[in-house]
Amino acid sequence: MTSAAWLIAGREFRAYVATASFWIALAVGPLIMGVGMMALAHKPAPPAASQTLTLSRAPDGVVEARFTDGFPMAAQARNQLLDILRRDTRIRGPIRLAPQPAAKPLDAGAISRFVLVMMLWMTLAGSLGMLLQATVRERANKALESLLAAASPAEIVGGKLIGIGGVSALVVGAWLGSTLAFGALLGGSGGMVSGLLKGMDQPVLLLRALGIYLATFAFYGLTTVAIGARARDSADAQNLARPMFAVLLAVFFAALLSIGAASPPAWLTYAPPFTPFMLLLHPQPAPTELAALALLALSTVIAGRLAIRAVTLDPSPGRSPKRRSA
Repeated sequence: MTSAAWLIAGREFRAYVATASFWIALAVGPLIMGVGMMALAHKPAPPAASQTLTLSRAPDGVVEARFTDGFPMAAQARNQLLDILRRDTRIRGPIRLAPQPAAKPLDAGAISRFVLVMMLWMTLAGSLGMLLQATVRERANKALESLLAAASPAEIVGGKLIGIGGVSALVVGAWLGSTLAFGALLGGSGGMVSGLLKGMDQPVLLLRALGIYLATFAFYGLTTVAIGARARDSADAQNLARPMFAVLLAVFFAALLSIGAASPPAWLTYAPPFTPFMLLLHPQPAPTELAALALLALSTVIAGRLAIRAVTLDPSPGRSPKRRSA
């Protein structure tokens, strides 16, 4: 990356981190996360439900006896109670004990993956909004022409992506760091907090998640630059970007729906806008992940070409303006 791109990146980064509102917002998010984790850790036990014995007739005609969880009788006493019921002349036919449904264990890994995906999704959505405004602002006030006099379109696109990406990395680091810090304080409380932290303190998992997030930011970021550079003003940019943010909203609901499933629909894994989030929620075999990431990489290359052409003031096919002397 050239010095011009780094200068643009530094300017974009400082434009956001130099404001007090940014640091206030950066502190509020982790505080909300900490309060939520403390609420889960100190959540009182639910009141005990009434314990009952229910008799019902199964489809095969046999009467089944079902004890609720925590019924105040030992196994031997329950069997004696069933013997008494079997001698009751008002109940015709045999009585058997209904099978108790197995308690579904807490999938701690799924919880931690889902929380991680939500963190990255919220950070991505906020970063794309900043990137869109940073791009359309220069397009609207004619500052893009001045940039093109000193830097190539590729350097401008790369600089903006790195600058806003640095802000995004700062936000992700604050979220993850605060989660692990609060978890270290509350980790012994068990329950949802332990499930939330399970796996999130594993370096391999975090490195994989951050790598996928970088690929996601590159794809969506280049798409955002392509949209913002074609907009005339902020209102036009919002209209042009609405389909992309609608896709992000669809990704959010797809993540919510797939959290309880054994695996997401196969086509979602190979759809580039959904690929990173589906892979984070439901890790796949290596060949599947490589194929899905290859499609994401190809889509990123296409988005990059569109972004460079949109930044170019003379976007003729096959032509790229040379850097002009300042």
